[in-house]
Amino acid sequence: MPTLFAADARAELKRRLASLTPEARAQWGRMNAPQMVCHVADQLRVALGEVTTRPRLNFLRFQPFRQLFVHWLPWPKGKVPTVPEMQSSPPGDWDADRAAVADLIDRFATRVPGGAWAPHPGFGKVSGREWGAICAKHLDHHFRQFGV
Repeated sequence: MPTLFAADARAELKRRLASLTPEARAQWGRMNAPQMVCHVADQLRVALGEVTTRPRLNFLRFQPFRQLFVHWLPWPKGKVPTVPEMQSSPPGDWDADRAAVADLIDRFATRVPGGAWAPHPGFGKVSGREWGAICAKHLDHHFRQFGV
């Protein structure tokens, strides 16, 4: 399972981010490429505890379901609503927004996986190791959405 704590996974995700263009067309969903870049940045900020979210009660807070969704099942395409806190940054300068995502990926990797981490709005309390997998899977999901 890819994780942002693995240098090779980070390098591959950052390579894909660098190949993304603002004109890239989504294969599913409603976001355009600049909105998606800001969305993944917001999600990384939530993981780092820089953006707080309110909890959403759902079955994914239960360990077996969370593990299944985080580690095994593919994420549904265009079916899961995004929490507002993970769509709070409007697109600005394309290069600056992509650089911010690359920086957030690097900053994520400096955190201790076994330390204290912010809760996830849907999954509730998650470990750093889980956040590493969630963020890598989330980035991969959206990069695939835009063909990179």
